[in-house]
Amino acid sequence: MHTGSERLGGGSNGSGLPTTVGAVVWDICRHPWDHLLRRWNWKAALVSVACRGALFFAVNATVGWDSAMRALVTELLYRAPMVGTFAAVSQSFRRVQPAWAAAGLIMVAIPVMAHLIEFTMHWWRGTARLAESVAASVAFSMLTVLTTYLLQRRGLMVVGADGKPFVADVLLAPQVLVEVFIAKPAARFRKSLLGAAAASKGDVRGE
Repeated sequence: MHTGSERLGGGSNGSGLPTTVGAVVWDICRHPWDHLLRRWNWKAALVSVACRGALFFAVNATVGWDSAMRALVTELLYRAPMVGTFAAVSQSFRRVQPAWAAAGLIMVAIPVMAHLIEFTMHWWRGTARLAESVAASVAFSMLTVLTTYLLQRRGLMVVGADGKPFVADVLLAPQVLVEVFIAKPAARFRKSLLGAAAASKGDVRGE
């Protein structure tokens, strides 16, 4: 059985995969089973439950053990299904060009929906330090949503036929993040300095 994106033709990369934001959104609407359920991202769900559960537990531990456990249990109840689904959506956008268009949509739409659900669930369950907990979670999301998407564009934190073993994802992730956030910006900066120096020498010779 082929996935929804494999059924869609006309990708600009010649592979038949959707490579624009609109094409991916339309394909998700046409084939939600393939995009959201068959690709439910257990890797992202596992990491998120561990990190967010610890975060909510730590923030509410200042109130008491019962409050901390209530916040942790609330996270366990809804976080995995929600994050696995949202990460499946993110995975569907990983071949979109330009990358900034997909990244911008994912960094706005997914966190907004996730934190609305998060706030509602913890309000309903009576989490003691709700405002502080959600504020810490929002700050955490600003980092993790972009990081997950960048890793997915490079074939990590992906499930299905294109996915690697989870252990390989964990081991390769630091190398990829160093390349994206440190090595490439440093190379661009060095290139711009060399270009500026070359232009300066050219101006001097022209005088």
